[in-house]
Amino acid sequence: MKPGAATAQPSRQPRSRSTGPLPALALALAAALSFAALAPAAVNAQEAGTTPPAYVDRVLETGPQANQAPEGEPETINSEGWARSLRLDYSLSSQKGPSSSLSRAIQFSGYLDTPNYGALSVSGSLNSQQIDASGPDRGSSSSSGRGSWRVDQRAMPLDAGWYGDHSAGDISTASPPLARSLGRVFLPFIPISGLAGHWYRGEDIDLNAASGNPGLFTGIDVNGFSPAAGRVSSAGGQMQLAGQRNGLSRTEAAVEVVDAHNVSEAGSASGLSARSLWTALAWEGAAPWATTFTPGRTDPIPLRSGGLRVQGNWMESSSNGGDRAAGGWLDAAWRTDWLQNSGGIYYLQPNLRWGSSTMASDLKGAYWRADTSARRWNLGWTLEASASVSGLSGRSVFGNVYGRYSLDKRNMFGATLSLRNGNGSGQSVQLSWDHTSDWGQTQWRGNVQHAGAIRTLFAGVDQAWAVPLPFALSTSLGLEQSRSDSGVTASVRSWGLLAAYAPSSQLSVDASVRGAHGATSDALNANIGISWRYNLNWSLIGRYTEARGQDPQSAQIVSALTAATLEPVIPTPASRSLQLILRYEDRAGTVSAPLGGAPGVGAGSVNGTVFFDADSNGRRDASEAGTPNITVVLDRRFVARTDAQGRYEFPWVAAGAHVLQIQTDNVPLPWGPVQRDPVAVSVVVRSTTTTDFPLQRER
Repeated sequence: MKPGAATAQPSRQPRSRSTGPLPALALALAAALSFAALAPAAVNAQEAGTTPPAYVDRVLETGPQANQAPEGEPETINSEGWARSLRLDYSLSSQKGPSSSLSRAIQFSGYLDTPNYGALSVSGSLNSQQIDASGPDRGSSSSSGRGSWRVDQRAMPLDAGWYGDHSAGDISTASPPLARSLGRVFLPFIPISGLAGHWYRGEDIDLNAASGNPGLFTGIDVNGFSPAAGRVSSAGGQMQLAGQRNGLSRTEAAVEVVDAHNVSEAGSASGLSARSLWTALAWEGAAPWATTFTPGRTDPIPLRSGGLRVQGNWMESSSNGGDRAAGGWLDAAWRTDWLQNSGGIYYLQPNLRWGSSTMASDLKGAYWRADTSARRWNLGWTLEASASVSGLSGRSVFGNVYGRYSLDKRNMFGATLSLRNGNGSGQSVQLSWDHTSDWGQTQWRGNVQHAGAIRTLFAGVDQAWAVPLPFALSTSLGLEQSRSDSGVTASVRSWGLLAAYAPSSQLSVDASVRGAHGATSDALNANIGISWRYNLNWSLIGRYTEARGQDPQSAQIVSALTAATLEPVIPTPASRSLQLILRYEDRAGTVSAPLGGAPGVGAGSVNGTVFFDADSNGRRDASEAGTPNITVVLDRRFVARTDAQGRYEFPWVAAGAHVLQIQTDNVPLPWGPVQRDPVAVSVVVRSTTTTDFPLQRER
């Protein structure tokens, strides 16, 4: 191993599992990947004229080293042909809930890197489930199948400097970069089972198109996709109209249309048909009042000092032939020597929608956000005033102030004050204290809130314990007391645990358990697994999952615009399952571009978790849940999706420097990624580099 790689951790292998019927296209692509893994193509070696030398590990550290493969089975790979990897899982799962079931599933994932046709990523599962009914129908049985799958081809070279990205399966509609680059009003992505394409030439022009059956991403312990009747199609593009080579200014325009036809909708006897149009014009350059301006561009925010970016948006929609609505919003971002600012105005008529999806509507108002920071502190605030366009709801004014101060290397204090007056009035004060000691890292949290007719007091502590490797342990405890104006009181006790033990690259144990108990609520979410890697290719995994009740959802003091984008809470049925997985994985070939590195280099792996960072401290606490179905991209070429616990993994990544990025297609509003730009990671031979992505709520 190389010294100085702080992000490298003992190998832990998160498992991605999804169940369901898989189209013949996905099976054919899986077969193609299997064939590629066995065929000695030797394309790269022939182009170079020589066969790359076999990799020889040179240990730079002193002291005992873990065995990387069982005795007599050296860890070697076939370096001939295109770089490729394949993973196949066969699993048996027994589940008990409202009914009992026995599932058999074949799951697969793989990557294929070609020199002339971009990179191919594929994942999916084929599931067969036997269900035994309970209750009055006890004794009857039925069979079913469901699941989720996708195929991605990225960075495919085309003529005249063009590149193409193509996707098939359970994906989301695309949109131009301007659709989510600035401001507080976003176009929602629509989950579909179909096809999507994205074609671009540098930053000059960007085109997209998608079409498929709408649906909903589901899953308790595994990912799934439930398709609905109807069809959704979208198309659009973005173009740079003007720009200077020195980077001082640029003008861009974008347009996107979406058509939803006969989409089934809950509570409606007839299908929904709707069309929407969105256009935008953006300019970026030096602010007229700036005395200095640093050339260059950091997209989307922060801007350079002295920079200004303005974007105007217009949208129209019509549904079922007569229900028409329109909306417009103007956003700006600018940066002074001390403050980073953003502000805007919006006017959104009632019943405004984006195809088959709803979005913020029946609102008009304005907002201003600003923040500043120094070496030891940061301070920010938000002001927003809004009212109903139709007059059905009253006016509201929202404001908050938040900040953090680092007293020393061991102590940091944070506070947030939120106030809302008028419609949905309330107040809240949140306090936090982060303390580092010999025990590890501790965060004490407190919250006093008055929302509507309920007063709430919360106190909690999150602890990341300083345990020696190969152990990892985090715990969380919380107590919430609430009292209504009528005198009714209630309390909820919550707890959580994150643990892992990986004594070698062959054996790992992991656990994620959260629970809550109160007079009217009792919830538990558990995922516990053990993995034994017998040799380079074969592993045996056992996993227990349980979901019972709903995580406690406390009312929050947020602005009207944020509240309009809140996702509905979907109840999850109670379930309990025990799963046994037999895994085969293999890799071969020489890379032509990163996953990359030079021919013959060693490899490690990259994994992590995308999670809801509820306390905005940037790290995952035991009480914070992972986010499923989020797309993670490695080196802008290879695609993986988080599993039902929010975990992703790229196995067999060449040692060296790489970049990771998450796409916002399935990030539920009003949450957003903290790291919008690509994150640099370093992979060490035969080690696992762990990179987590926090999602934080709009303040």
